[in-house]
Amino acid sequence: MREFKLEGMPVWVYSKDIDTNWQVAPSRLIQGAVGDAYQVEPAQIEHYQFVRVDGPVTGIFNDEMRTVTFYYRQAEYAETEQLSSKYLQINSQTSTYTRVEGEPDGATLFPGTIVKVVQRVATKDGQFWYQLADSRWLPYSMKTMRLRDDDGIHRQRQADWNRPTTWQPKPFQHAAIVDYVPSQDIAVYRQPYGREIGRLVHGARVEISERVDDPSGVVWYHVENHGFVPSVYLKLV
Repeated sequence: MREFKLEGMPVWVYSKDIDTNWQVAPSRLIQGAVGDAYQVEPAQIEHYQFVRVDGPVTGIFNDEMRTVTFYYRQAEYAETEQLSSKYLQINSQTSTYTRVEGEPDGATLFPGTIVKVVQRVATKDGQFWYQLADSRWLPYSMKTMRLRDDDGIHRQRQADWNRPTTWQPKPFQHAAIVDYVPSQDIAVYRQPYGREIGRLVHGARVEISERVDDPSGVVWYHVENHGFVPSVYLKLV
């Protein structure tokens, strides 16, 4: 009589960027019979270095589904730091970038602009990069910018719900397409520079109902049924 082995619940394996939570490799599904052993290891991913793992990398297949997530960091990063209530004052015309050590995105920050920054990256060649609240990047230079603790308007940090603002939304009805990077997505915010509440994938068609022009020159669009998105990531159609 032929013996059949009961199939165990699978183990899902994910590979993500620890700083953005983006997936950096296709997910894997590990399968086996109940009672069989499994072992998973981090894959080698070009331009990334392995950092840590969450979940059981070894075990026995049973009736419980498990998840293993390997976290990576971009290979050129030496250290990252999440920032709160930090701003850069721009003193000389400066280009913004799509990513650390990437290409300029065509946008420019002009002298007198003060922008909120949310992350600092130190690269292995000793350079510092700051990520703006709208996801763009700036290479730091003491000659062209200065780090400060306020935006020049609100001297003391307040809770998001109690923070004063002079940014009045204006009606702006328009269709648009998310224009970022194929297979990647962008953050959607509760309010300009507020809490992230969702994501929109590249190529998604959306409807804009309002716009906000903030004092730093950044335009934000209110996407219906989603939230606020910096205009640099939307292409009007």
